[in-house]
Amino acid sequence: MNKLVIQGIFIFIVLFILLNILSILRTNRREKRISDFALSKKDFDDTSILEKVTHIIWGIVHNLSNLLSKNKYLIKKSSKYEKYILIKEEKYKSPIDYIAMKVLIVIFSILLYVLFILLDILPANILMLIVYIIIGYVLPDFLWQILYKRKCSIVSSKLYEAIIILDNNLAKTNIYNAISKVVNSLDKDLIADEFMRIQIDLSYNISLYQAFKRFYERTNIPEIKDIYNLLDVENENIEETFHLIRKQFEFLNKKNNTKITTNVVLNVIKTVYLLIPIVIMIYMSLIDQTYFEYVLHSPVGLLLLDIIVAIYAFFLLAIKHVVEVQKWMG
Repeated sequence: MNKLVIQGIFIFIVLFILLNILSILRTNRREKRISDFALSKKDFDDTSILEKVTHIIWGIVHNLSNLLSKNKYLIKKSSKYEKYILIKEEKYKSPIDYIAMKVLIVIFSILLYVLFILLDILPANILMLIVYIIIGYVLPDFLWQILYKRKCSIVSSKLYEAIIILDNNLAKTNIYNAISKVVNSLDKDLIADEFMRIQIDLSYNISLYQAFKRFYERTNIPEIKDIYNLLDVENENIEETFHLIRKQFEFLNKKNNTKITTNVVLNVIKTVYLLIPIVIMIYMSLIDQTYFEYVLHSPVGLLLLDIIVAIYAFFLLAIKHVVEVQKWMG
């Protein structure tokens, strides 16, 4: 197919996407779903350029979310993103916004690829377009998961401090007020958000055991599983239970200090191994495709690829084995 024809098709696709975005913005411009996040004209003029850009982007995300929220399947699919949203963010952020962001990133990936074609940096190739779409769709989830794991790591590091506050206050007050003390004492830390969620659960007559179980399901922090298991067994006396939990945490902290360096190294290795396929895909899309003809069309090249894949798989299995052994020993 003539190169100009292919470029013309891609330009048509880009124009079609842009027109649809403009249509979404026009359709929803009067809706005030993000009124708490919106700024008056005076406030908007006083903000920095970065803040203005942030508000414009969120405006586009929310407008697209309004359209996507009409689809029940997408609403159900977006529920897995609820754990990423802090309570203080709920005024201007919802799970469907994450689906909208993924759609916009995919659109941006397509536009970027079309720009590379028009500048003769890359050839027009449907397979390469698919690669860009996949990267645009998968990469946000990967980055959000990394940020969420970082949040859980911070929460885990503050959990012992929260248990101490609970234990110290349970002798003087009930569990709800003791949790309030945790929230107020650690209000600048991410763990305060999780204890606010526990408070909300308790206000809906959800048991303390179930509240901590939901805490564990959100974060997968092993120590929280120990807490709700103890609450299930020793739920008659909350004060004694949390005193026991505190003693257990003191023992675990001494034990876990010896494993910090190993965990850091393993996390770095796992992150690098997850990034390798994405980096290779981007690299392959940026260089001359003829470089791969010998590799893909010769026995030696195919053997080399098999060896590389085998080594990659071997190291992945080795990492998995080390993690499983560490869990068994811990």
